[in-house]
Amino acid sequence: MTLQEHAASESVLGAEEEALVELSAKIIEAAAADGASDIHINPTPRETTVRFRIDGVLQDVLTLPKNVHDPLLTRFKAMADLDTSNRRTVQDGRILMNLRGQEYDLRENVIPSVLGEKATLRLLDKVRGLPGLERLGYREEDRKRLESPLRAPSGVIIFSGPSGSGKTTHAYAALQHIARPEVNIMTIEDPVEYSLPGMVQIGVNKKMGLTFPVGLRGILRSDPDIIFVGAIRDLETAELCFQAAMTGHLVMSQLHATTAAGVIERLLDMGIEPFVISQGLILASAQRLVRVLCKDCREKAKYSAKFLSDLRKRAEAEGLIWPNKPPVFYQAKGCEKCRKTGHWRRIAVFEMLPMDHEIACMTAARASVEEIRQAAIKKGMTTMFADGIYKAMTGEISVEEVLRVLSISL
Repeated sequence: MTLQEHAASESVLGAEEEALVELSAKIIEAAAADGASDIHINPTPRETTVRFRIDGVLQDVLTLPKNVHDPLLTRFKAMADLDTSNRRTVQDGRILMNLRGQEYDLRENVIPSVLGEKATLRLLDKVRGLPGLERLGYREEDRKRLESPLRAPSGVIIFSGPSGSGKTTHAYAALQHIARPEVNIMTIEDPVEYSLPGMVQIGVNKKMGLTFPVGLRGILRSDPDIIFVGAIRDLETAELCFQAAMTGHLVMSQLHATTAAGVIERLLDMGIEPFVISQGLILASAQRLVRVLCKDCREKAKYSAKFLSDLRKRAEAEGLIWPNKPPVFYQAKGCEKCRKTGHWRRIAVFEMLPMDHEIACMTAARASVEEIRQAAIKKGMTTMFADGIYKAMTGEISVEEVLRVLSISL
């Protein structure tokens, strides 16, 4: 019986406990089968909606009667060992389960709203696992810009971007790339999303006083070679990261910044001194996730001469070398295989900013983000936009998708 058929059964419509146990399992299985990253269970005035986030876009999956909402939320809360009687505060939990021989790992958040509780479940892909660096979609130049700092004995490497941009996947791939038996790699994360072989991973536990700074101080007393800090959220954590780098450790972390050069500005805003950044930071990376075109239905795109001229002008200004032969671009159409979306899975577009002598001097002198960005482009950096247009030239993604994700209009 399919998810939709089971949801329409009398036992589900009657909110029978056994039927809701099976419904919750089918929702998780369907989300995993569709490659969803998140499941949203939303209350509305007259019904409950179940939505999946697939390739970064929310899609409606189920509509259930209002009487099913509270029992279904109670079931999901129980699966995550949350307080089922508490409907007034935010709760976070984790679901580890085996369904018909398949392992599932989900993070659950339940938050009260005026219409009832909303549940959001994030799925961690245990089937495909974590990709290696070679599967992340780097151009050769960007791969070299990353691999060189990864071989450094010390320094700070920061992966930046908004939530859901693939920063953690990027960082985990980098950690796996440099992991070897003779190196002690330790992490402090909130939460630990994947188990990495050969590494000591520590999860933040604020209730027990285990914060990022506390965990990082403990790691520094544990003879580490390489440290991964899940997020830099405050000055204390940032200072400890740079202190660790200055004392001979390679430190990787994540930060919310819109561009690679913006990482420097964000650290300055936190209160890190410019000379400390210039001496400790060895690479700033920024990224976004873009949807890949479905190869079964993509079609050639037609653009005006002015649009192509504007596209070329901006791409070249941001580091892309335009080919002599006019490129062929493709756009989304939609078919049964891609669920009429025109897309299937996502890849990242990147920009990599190595901290060389010139950029370090500009940072120490408090140069603006734009000045640093332009200097980096002159030295060979391609922006996320330029990287996206390069990938559009290969037919992998569309120009429209690059413009949408980066909020650019031409």
